[in-house]
Amino acid sequence: MPRYTYSVIICVILSYGLFNIDRVSIGLNSLIKCFIDPQEKIISTDKNADVCADHRYKVRLITRNPTIIYIENFLTENEIKHLIELAEPLFLQSKVHDPHGVRVQNNYRTSSTADLERAETSVVKCIEQRYAQFQGNINVEYIEPLQVVQYTSDQEFKPHFDWFSSPEVLKDHGQRVTTFFTYLYSNCTHGETEFVHVRFDKALHKKFCDILTCDKKSSQLGLRFRPIPGNSIFWYNVNEHGKGDPLTFHAGRPPKDDGFKIGLNTWTHDRTVFVKKRE
Repeated sequence: MPRYTYSVIICVILSYGLFNIDRVSIGLNSLIKCFIDPQEKIISTDKNADVCADHRYKVRLITRNPTIIYIENFLTENEIKHLIELAEPLFLQSKVHDPHGVRVQNNYRTSSTADLERAETSVVKCIEQRYAQFQGNINVEYIEPLQVVQYTSDQEFKPHFDWFSSPEVLKDHGQRVTTFFTYLYSNCTHGETEFVHVRFDKALHKKFCDILTCDKKSSQLGLRFRPIPGNSIFWYNVNEHGKGDPLTFHAGRPPKDDGFKIGLNTWTHDRTVFVKKRE
């Protein structure tokens, strides 16, 4: 990996204003080291968090504009099993935010979701810390409570943005600066996460065909990430000016053919996220 990646990653992470320079520690340093040396794997554990076991994962920079990073083995099999068990009794029809920030049902998003509570268990707490550490050890309270989502064969989330455009929503909730989408389970041949406005370029993206869908239609479509359990897609929703990035337009495609998939949404804001306890 070229040496200039070091500067790229520092500029990308620090330019958004979400992260305090003094807190960019093991997560960022390890991330940079991994980009400089492709053979290097990240140890993402906070040494002060005794309850969280060491965990290794590997990152791949997919695109710089928008910034999309692919993380292999971000969650362990036991963590995945735990999340699915917690979510199972909680699944409800998925909702979207209306212009006033109210969550409502809409046929644009037909999946089911289960909202976990922040630090609901020690395992959940460690997972939340890992997401925070990856972003430079930010305050975990900037991260929304984890949301497990499941799709049956014909269910989908049509192309959409994760960032907010409504001034009312931004005032009350702040902006969703980054997104992780982590695959927990898949039994399907489709069900990709597609970045509709980031076109597949064979010269640039052929080397990622182990994680992307590469077929005869690829050049006519956006980047399509295959649902591989344990792996995560990370991207910035906003540009260097804090404005929503139109290139992050993405979709959760249906599994099709009696398929099934489960994923995990993790959104980070530019301020503390205040949450209500589950009733």
